[in-house]
Amino acid sequence: MLFDQNVILFDKEASDKQEALSILADSLYKAGSVTEEFKPAILKRESNFPTALNTETIGVAIPHTDADKVITPQIGFMRLKTPVKFLQMGDNSEVQVKLIFMLALKKSDDQLKMLQTLMGLFQDKETLAKLETINDKDEFIKIMENVGIIK
Repeated sequence: MLFDQNVILFDKEASDKQEALSILADSLYKAGSVTEEFKPAILKRESNFPTALNTETIGVAIPHTDADKVITPQIGFMRLKTPVKFLQMGDNSEVQVKLIFMLALKKSDDQLKMLQTLMGLFQDKETLAKLETINDKDEFIKIMENVGIIK
């Protein structure tokens, strides 16, 4: 099940996007979900193909990379204490990102479906507001079930 490795991090400090991505990728690696090549691949892909989105209320990022770096499908979540600058998907404008959903999925079909599901979540202001304030992993899991990320 996604998020079963408890790579759910609240109010982490990071000085920039590289540090934020590294913290989350390292957590997925420590959980045994990804190979050691995952972190350099995430960092490289994010610099070439930015994944940030500016929603109506908050900046989010959905970094991901190739399935061959994934051992067990997972999604890592991190809420930053202070937003850091990412570049927006599509136009490379600056986005102050506070929420990061790092995808570690085995199939490209799964990745596409998950991106679509996350896009729905990012349009739900009420749920995003909850993600900005919760501090309980069980509550986070319930939210992910309610929005269809965890089935």
